[in-house]
Amino acid sequence: MEKINGYDIPSKEEIKNEASRLEALAKNTIGISNVKTNIDLTNYIFTVDLDFQKITNLNAVFLKLKNSKKIDPTITTDYFTFADKKFIRNQKVPIKALYDKLKKTDKEVFENAKYTSVYKFDSTIKSFSNKKATPSKSNKAIKLNGSVINVINGNEKIENTITLN
Repeated sequence: MEKINGYDIPSKEEIKNEASRLEALAKNTIGISNVKTNIDLTNYIFTVDLDFQKITNLNAVFLKLKNSKKIDPTITTDYFTFADKKFIRNQKVPIKALYDKLKKTDKEVFENAKYTSVYKFDSTIKSFSNKKATPSKSNKAIKLNGSVINVINGNEKIENTITLN
């Protein structure tokens, strides 16, 4: 197929090129290193792995991504904060309002969509606020899985405050 719901379907090569562009964008951000992307075009799983020196460097990657995609300038990209051994993942994007503006056929894409986020730390995790999150055996990483439609509808949260030892 070339189109779905009026949208052009990118070829596998176009998807790979976009991933390479995003990887380069992250690599060219001050304070970001060890950037790796992985694309599974069978299951459509996209992974980005990177290290950062300061939390502001991580937020800068999201700002660059937003600016490169000409996303609404009122949408903020400071999703992460870190102070006093607390790493905080915020959800500041008005996803429900954006979702509600979509056509019904476009909304269907989100019905079975899933997400996974993994945060790795140099020290162990003392506590975390999102009860759906699961710490690793080493207690230096935490994973959160969920349903995208549940996040959109407010039934699941991606926010998490992780306190480190």
